Amino acid sequence: MKYIFALAAALSFSSLAVAQDAPVIKARTMVKTADGVRIGFIDRVYANAEGAATSVQIIYRGRFVSIPAATLSSGEKGLVTSLTADDLKKL
Repeated sequence: MKYIFALAAALSFSSLAVAQDAPVIKARTMVKTADGVRIGFIDRVYANAEGAATSVQIIYRGRFVSIPAATLSSGEKGLVTSLTADDLKKL
């Protein structure tokens, strides 16, 4: 019986850990590349029908670029994208 409680507790804690790892994606948040190059602030967040972010729009070098939300993770001061500066030039 105590094994069932231990299993239930372990599952609930792992769910909390996953939820905490998800980045908070909102407008006016700074986005950088993985090597620390500043890209810019999020201008607009695009979401699906469930409200989950699908992409963000940023003004990068004088033009709008859309960055997939799946490439974003939490950083020290804002968000970090897995895209490189070369990838951004192609968007």
